[in-house]
Amino acid sequence: MSVKKQIIKGTIVLTTATLISRVLGFLYRIFLSNLIGAKGMGIFQLIFPVLGFCIALSCGGIQIAVSRFVAESRNKANKFMILISSLIMSLMLSSLTTILLYFYAQPISIHIIKNVQCYELLKYASITIPLATFHSCISGYYLGMKKTFVPAVSSIIEQIVKVASIFIIGLVCVGNHIKITPMVAVYSMIIAESFGVIFCIIALTGEKSYSFKVKELFSSMKKLFSVSYILTINKIMITFLQCFEAILVPIVLTKSGLSSDNALSIYGILTGMALPVISFPSAINTSVSTMILPTIAGANTSGNKLQVRKTTEISIWFSVVMGIFFIGFFLYFGDFIGGTVFGHSQAGEYIKILAWLCPFMYLSITMGSILHGLGRTNTAFVHNVIGTAIRLACLWFVVPQIGIVGYLWGLLGSDLLITLLHGRYIKKDIHFSFDCVDNIIRPVIWVLCSMAAGWLVKYILSFSSFHGKVFRFVSSGVSGLVLVGVFLYFLLRQMKELKNTQ
Repeated sequence: MSVKKQIIKGTIVLTTATLISRVLGFLYRIFLSNLIGAKGMGIFQLIFPVLGFCIALSCGGIQIAVSRFVAESRNKANKFMILISSLIMSLMLSSLTTILLYFYAQPISIHIIKNVQCYELLKYASITIPLATFHSCISGYYLGMKKTFVPAVSSIIEQIVKVASIFIIGLVCVGNHIKITPMVAVYSMIIAESFGVIFCIIALTGEKSYSFKVKELFSSMKKLFSVSYILTINKIMITFLQCFEAILVPIVLTKSGLSSDNALSIYGILTGMALPVISFPSAINTSVSTMILPTIAGANTSGNKLQVRKTTEISIWFSVVMGIFFIGFFLYFGDFIGGTVFGHSQAGEYIKILAWLCPFMYLSITMGSILHGLGRTNTAFVHNVIGTAIRLACLWFVVPQIGIVGYLWGLLGSDLLITLLHGRYIKKDIHFSFDCVDNIIRPVIWVLCSMAAGWLVKYILSFSSFHGKVFRFVSSGVSGLVLVGVFLYFLLRQMKELKNTQ
């Protein structure tokens, strides 16, 4: 199979699986937000910065390093050795991290998160760290070989189990008159990660194993460490800044005049509802980026500059077009998603503001993977630090003056600058072409035509005598299908034109 077909096939499999996972995750968040409320979502979301930092400490750069070395290696025994080395290194680190977090959850909750209600959540969520680490290494191994089935299916299994477990736990709590707390979400996380790991182990048993000597194992670990430690340090520092940023949000909101409960509620609406909605379509970009990283790394190593340039141009074009479309989509559906789906009108307001983030968010994901594939890891790290610094500055200086909207604009400015910096360095290395007509002007026209068609259908349906929530879902669904259909029509025409010009 050619490299192009491998990328397309892998991207389709990963995209399908990621979209299914995101839909299930979306349903999970809707159910969870109704189960524990906005304040409960806020408390639950507070543990993720610390949990993310611990996972970064355990395997922050190992998955990328595994994917890169497996892609570059031509020997199957070496590929297997890289996997075993990564599992040993990351599981040792993750076990130590879990023990520390389990026993020091209380002081971390009181002195770092500044919320004692996070103590139990953080304590038991620590169990997921070695599970997530194991899953990360296995995914890196299969993605490096451009085999996407195991990572794709394992992510779907995790989400199915998460949704099913939270539903069952919720029913048990209601049936037995047990008070429902954010702890139910932690239990569902543990169960879901466990099932994901079990599937990965079953998949590994079907792979051919190779014998090796201890000396070879240490040599492979040394090689893996030589790259992964830089990636891990970068990941730790970025995650630390993001951890500090996330913890700072509810604290700074209280300085803007909100009560502690209201600050937690807004934090829960923003991080538990609005941001996941905006990042939902990035599933496609994440899949593309996951596939192009080992592809660009392999092509760059072999000196195939033409393949690197073509892969870069297509992935950037796709990210820009998709980002522009979702600006229109979220401006069109923001109020409906926030008010009708989640039941919080504030979520709709945040979604419409964050809609302008889409092109830059999706581009930064794609360009970040391109930089990693080119070996410009430190460059990507510096850009991300600058972006995080902008968000922190907006948090500290702007939010106390104008509220949470200041942070939303900080997110936009941050991703815009990161995208420009990424693009500058990629342009310097690859000299790719960027046509403003094909990448910006045409997609904007398509989106405007699509939104006009959607509004026309919505206007016609507004004359119906039917009313109620079900009708709102049906009418929004019909107008949404028209919006997407018109856009896809223009997109397919453009793809055909681009293919004919090559």
